[in-house]
Amino acid sequence: MVPADIPAVHALEASLFPVDAWPVQMFVDELSQTDTRRYLVAEADGEIVGYAGLMCIEPIADVQTIAVVPEHEGRGIGSAMLTELIEESRLRHAADVLLEVRADNPRAQQLYRRFGFEQIHVRPRYYRDGVDALIMRLQLQTADTSHTTPSTETGPA
Repeated sequence: MVPADIPAVHALEASLFPVDAWPVQMFVDELSQTDTRRYLVAEADGEIVGYAGLMCIEPIADVQTIAVVPEHEGRGIGSAMLTELIEESRLRHAADVLLEVRADNPRAQQLYRRFGFEQIHVRPRYYRDGVDALIMRLQLQTADTSHTTPSTETGPA
């Protein structure tokens, strides 16, 4: 995401999250903090159809936002953006990736679970309309070690 993308991203934000939409200035502020932030857009046919953002202050990365327009859901866009945010978290040496997801959004929860996120907490009435937020965590150190080759040693010779 670059500053020129902000008007289109904000229009999507207002459409997708009318109750909790970020103000334009928040996107401006987030993009200006490149030392701790990474924001992406997904495009189809020259139009922005998704966006995502990450804040990483070692040892914690936090997915600030991730959204895909409904007409483009189910095409792997959310998965691709989440993959990129997780990789960015690793590059920035995060031990954990956290996120909040609406308790009434099972589709997003399912996506996060497929990536290995686990629910660790509930924030009651977190969203402006009173819906709870589920706090989810992906432990990167555990994820990294699970892909190593098991030892073939059988003990001292």
